[in-house]
Amino acid sequence: MKKFLPFFQFAALCLFFSVAAHAIYLFEWSNDRFMLGPNDGLSQMMPFKSMLYEQYTSGEFFYSPLFGLGSGTYSWLSYYFSTSVIFVVTVGFFYIFELLGIITEADPLFWAHAAVFINIAKLAAVLFIAFLVFRYMKFDRVPAFLGAAVYGLSSMYFRHAVYWEFYADAYLWLPLLILGIEKIFREGRPGWFMAAAAITMIDNFYLAYINFLVAGIYILFRLFMPLVENEIKRSKALILFLVSGLFGAGISAFSFIPAVHAFLNNHRPGYVLDIDWLMFHDNILFTSSYVILPAAFVGMAFAYPLYRDPKFRFFASIVLVGIVLHYSPQIASVFNGFSAPQYRWEYFMSFTAGGAVAAGYSRLALLQVKHFAMAGAMALIVYGLFALADSRLELQPAIVFIATAMCLLIFLLFALAVKRQSKRGQAAVLALMAAASLAAGYQFFVALANDGVTIQFPLFLGVLGSSLFAFMLLVRGVSDPSKKREAAAFIVITLLFLANGFQYVILVKGGNTELVTEEFMTGEEFDDPEIRELLAEIKDRDAFPFTRIDWMEGIRNNTPIVQDFHGVSAYSSILNDQLLHFYLNDLEVDMGRESVSRYATLGKRANLHSLLLANYTILARDDENVPANVEAILESENFIVYENQLPLPFLRATSNAYSEESLADEPMLRREHAMLTGVILKDPAVQAQLQPPSEQLAFDIVGVDATYEDEVLNITGERGGIDLVFENPVPAESDLYVAMHLFSLAEDQRFTIHINDYKTSRKSNVSIYKTFVDDLTLRLPATDTVRMWLRQGTYELTGLTVYEEPYDVLRTASAEAAEDNRFEWNGSRIHADFNNADNEEFIVLPVPYEVGWTAEINGEQAEVLEANYAFMAVPAMPGRNDITFTYRPPHFWKSLLISVVSLVGGVVYLWKRRR
Repeated sequence: MKKFLPFFQFAALCLFFSVAAHAIYLFEWSNDRFMLGPNDGLSQMMPFKSMLYEQYTSGEFFYSPLFGLGSGTYSWLSYYFSTSVIFVVTVGFFYIFELLGIITEADPLFWAHAAVFINIAKLAAVLFIAFLVFRYMKFDRVPAFLGAAVYGLSSMYFRHAVYWEFYADAYLWLPLLILGIEKIFREGRPGWFMAAAAITMIDNFYLAYINFLVAGIYILFRLFMPLVENEIKRSKALILFLVSGLFGAGISAFSFIPAVHAFLNNHRPGYVLDIDWLMFHDNILFTSSYVILPAAFVGMAFAYPLYRDPKFRFFASIVLVGIVLHYSPQIASVFNGFSAPQYRWEYFMSFTAGGAVAAGYSRLALLQVKHFAMAGAMALIVYGLFALADSRLELQPAIVFIATAMCLLIFLLFALAVKRQSKRGQAAVLALMAAASLAAGYQFFVALANDGVTIQFPLFLGVLGSSLFAFMLLVRGVSDPSKKREAAAFIVITLLFLANGFQYVILVKGGNTELVTEEFMTGEEFDDPEIRELLAEIKDRDAFPFTRIDWMEGIRNNTPIVQDFHGVSAYSSILNDQLLHFYLNDLEVDMGRESVSRYATLGKRANLHSLLLANYTILARDDENVPANVEAILESENFIVYENQLPLPFLRATSNAYSEESLADEPMLRREHAMLTGVILKDPAVQAQLQPPSEQLAFDIVGVDATYEDEVLNITGERGGIDLVFENPVPAESDLYVAMHLFSLAEDQRFTIHINDYKTSRKSNVSIYKTFVDDLTLRLPATDTVRMWLRQGTYELTGLTVYEEPYDVLRTASAEAAEDNRFEWNGSRIHADFNNADNEEFIVLPVPYEVGWTAEINGEQAEVLEANYAFMAVPAMPGRNDITFTYRPPHFWKSLLISVVSLVGGVVYLWKRRR
């Protein structure tokens, strides 16, 4: 036990520093404010964790009917938490607490409370693992911990932890990959690399992609920059990397292959804007959210004698190359899968900066005072230049020049005093610096008390002042080795202050996490108690085992997960592409606002409500645009619940099959009718006769503060548009389907379409969230005039057509539908007993089609068909059909077999190498 005591002691030390690094968010938590972003944090992180916890602890690992219209979670949420090692461990930990009665319900509010403590534990593990890796590289304890602190306490860790918690997991796996690389180069032992590759690819395919790119950079440098004597040959090292990497990849197959399948079957428009090769997009010395290089590294980078040390030369070279790569949006695009530039790999720079600081600190004996005096002076000048180059700091050049010159003078005076071993001189300079710091601090707090301060100037002085002090302590360490620990302690303390300052300024205030409170999460903008009561009343009055409700809190598409009901909306970076195409292209369902990676509502189109069993709609009292064929059944102070009066059953039988090709040029209304009278398949053996098409309504176009010529709509007033005046009256019981292609000719202009009482917003042409789907079909209640209003600008408007929908087809389909047959839907299993009395050919159900569904009918395997563009059907048997649908992630059993074989093969391979 005594043998492990130092490990426990150091683990406690890492935990202490992690707690200190989270001091700001611990204070926020004590005031019921959470370490959580108000956007993706609330809309994705908390709902997904809550849903997956409920799934995993109930024995369901693969599918959830609550996720949108129903979706596999194992593969589609692998980008988030479904295969996250850290999340699975956390689930096990909290489940034990639940069994012991310590916690009750792991809802989103619970996960919000737990966020800061999860991240404290994670950062402690990051510090501990990074320390062990640096110790393996033969650094002493103090420089090893110094390097670990530079890595773990970097700004990107806290940014990831707050906004996209799963990204912070990469901080754990990178040091393990580096350890595996070093084990191969130093000892020729590939076991660690195999294990690190496997766990990285199991945990998250996207982070694995980034980690392997940066690991490739590390290996490339190591091939030409050996760190110890007697390293194995390059060719042998490359073979070991290849073989152990392949075994590691094979072990991860059960997780990685389904995840990659989901990624490849996601739909997200390609990035169409030009990407610059170089751009000064942030300030890595002052304000970057991705990486802020510590002063110790900046100073050491100019200390040229340190480059005689192989370790420092190696790590510093990677950082310097990394700085160039950081300022290249093209490289950021590569790290994001050649898509829009995203800066998510810079934690690698923090790790190598930590290695450089550890190496430089270990070899301060290589320096004389004059060396570091020159290095510190050059570093201070660079700080001044970066401050001048950053217009976002909003500093006057004269102020930057004066402050930098004063710091430079103070530092050189101190270096001169140290060189002459003048204690009085050192004390005088320190007193001067202390007085200047007190004066600056006094002015800052006076201005703060009078609400007259911006953060830029104090930030500039704080970073410059702390850098100056770090250089002064390092000069003393260069002169007197017994003073080295003072510099190390100050660097770590500075990192703690900067970490907390970053959290407060950039995340709490700048990122508005202070808005994420317990009151907000239980209030009307996230989990409205008034809606909760209405949902409970719906469940009490409806005995039907499955029905969907069209409702969403604001723009939070994952509301159904939060409020525990079957909905028609979802938001995730990776979604079933067939569902997205169903919304965007196949049926042109308007979602109220344009954005990628989400779907929502059914555009108040009654046919779709019936087809997809969205039999309830919740609308605000002042919303007069109500779907057709509904009846108000429940009311509260602010909302009304409407029930569909023309429902369809969960299982429908038909013999009418239409091909997607036959409907390719047909309007959306005719596609809806095809789904109501039959089923749309990719390529049916027999093509049914389509019903006669709906006639277009004739109308005149009248401009209102606008002109419309040659398919170009020019809005001349501040707000204007066109009126569509119909030649014949439209029956009041009908709806209108208004179809058009509408595109803003302005490069950077968001706009909202107001069409009668309905409105929908569109992204600008330069937005990375634009779908680039500009063919729209909007449903409106019957009227004799349609007025469409837009903001001032020029638009391309083509294909403007209007169809009447009297709902005759829906009424017939509802009246002729068979009574509901018995069925159960439990996660990844659906069991149904259907009586095919009319001997129809197909059975259709409103469950999204995914690779992974299998079906048995009366004990025999049946083909699962992709029907109605994005849903499922099976060939029917005459008479009774006992149907069982089972979902497993795509290629799961094959992937699991590969994992087992690779694990056995990897163990045998390592055993033989050891022998």
